[in-house]
Amino acid sequence: MTSDRGDFFGLMLDLRRQASLADHICSNIHQEGCFRHLSLNAVKFAQACRDGGLWRVLAQADCLSADGMGIVWAARLLGLAVPERVTGIDLMESLLPRFEAAGRSVFLLGARDDVLHRVQARLRRDFPELIIAGGHHGYDPDDAKLAEKVRASGADVVFVALPSPRKDAFVVNYGPKTGCRFIMGVGGAFDVLAGDIRRAPAMMQRCGLEFAWRIAMAPRAMVPRYGRGLWRFAGGVIPAILRAWARRFYRAAGWVVIVGFTIWLVLTPADASGQVVLPSPEIEVVEANANQIMQFLTDQLSEDDTVEIDDTVDALIARLLGRDVVTSEGNLGPEDFRMVLLVLDRVLVLTQMLMPGGTGSFLMELIVMKAVLRVVEMYPEPMMRDAMAAGTMPEISRRFFDAGYREQAVASETTDNTSPGSISKPLQPFLPIRFSTYYRQWDPAAAQSWNTSLTEERADTDQSDWIEQPSVSPR
Repeated sequence: MTSDRGDFFGLMLDLRRQASLADHICSNIHQEGCFRHLSLNAVKFAQACRDGGLWRVLAQADCLSADGMGIVWAARLLGLAVPERVTGIDLMESLLPRFEAAGRSVFLLGARDDVLHRVQARLRRDFPELIIAGGHHGYDPDDAKLAEKVRASGADVVFVALPSPRKDAFVVNYGPKTGCRFIMGVGGAFDVLAGDIRRAPAMMQRCGLEFAWRIAMAPRAMVPRYGRGLWRFAGGVIPAILRAWARRFYRAAGWVVIVGFTIWLVLTPADASGQVVLPSPEIEVVEANANQIMQFLTDQLSEDDTVEIDDTVDALIARLLGRDVVTSEGNLGPEDFRMVLLVLDRVLVLTQMLMPGGTGSFLMELIVMKAVLRVVEMYPEPMMRDAMAAGTMPEISRRFFDAGYREQAVASETTDNTSPGSISKPLQPFLPIRFSTYYRQWDPAAAQSWNTSLTEERADTDQSDWIEQPSVSPR
């Protein structure tokens, strides 16, 4: 016979309900061999942990049911789906009407003679068609002799009410020698059926408090037994339960991290750095103007041996605005301001793509960035942070608003100022050109590290070698 079982500290615990197990036993009792059933409770488990012989016997049983709620609760906390408690006496009372209907004979082994007589009388009264092949008290110490008596009776089923662990050893070791098809240990079931012991009320049984009832009925005998047994059971099981729950927690936490990271990847928009996200007509206009500006700057840088940066910047802005003369008056509208910056940003991107590195690339980027600052001066309103940081102007935004650029500049100035006699010079070519007053209006933090306006910067005399170079050779 086979069963649905789960590993409980190395013991294979049956995971079926009582009715399902009883049906399985009755439907397979005709097969060859002896099916051996035992029950496991917390006290017996603690005893088996200290007694290797009892542990081996429990491990050899064909079916091991959870008799105590301590076993049921511990198994559930360890992840075993034990549906309910299956006690020896309850399974016996469930099997008796099935054996009566099937015409199976039973043998009662254990308890005193007077108890056996009362049990047989009750079974004949409750199950008149049940065949009782015989019975024998449990005070004969010779298990082989008891097995021979059962064999002589020809019984199909044997209920063993011997005390543990003798009961468990007899079921496993002598069950096949009795010639029966099914044998199970029932503990004190005979005393209950004979009326000598009252079972706990049904409510206490359902709540798993039957052990408390037994302690109340016989405190002198049960308190030491349950006290030692339950203490040892808790000491062996609770650490394992805590370890199992810790593994579940870490596994669940890992899945939460993986799922959360996956959701974040799916929901997070792609990085727009280096891309111009614009309506299609605007993209065409910006691309055309950027190509023209690239050609203009290339011609300017290749015409002469020297380049006047300020003159080139003025010519670049005039070309962008379609004017002959460029002034610093605030006469640039929002749309013009935006389109000019989009074109200059695209020029920066093309410069990096077509002219990576080299003096020409440096000069072109310097001219473009100075043009950006001049355009900012011409715009009558504060610069639009959201518009420039939204990805439509990635190169300009990266140079003006990226926290890494600001932190590097602050760190560079701090390091230079700590050296005796040194002159503070930021490392980046465009950062020394301080942000305009418009930038400081919406970013007060910038005033701490870039606290000089564009006009004030041009008045500094110690920066003439790295900001305003009157002529630079492209070669």
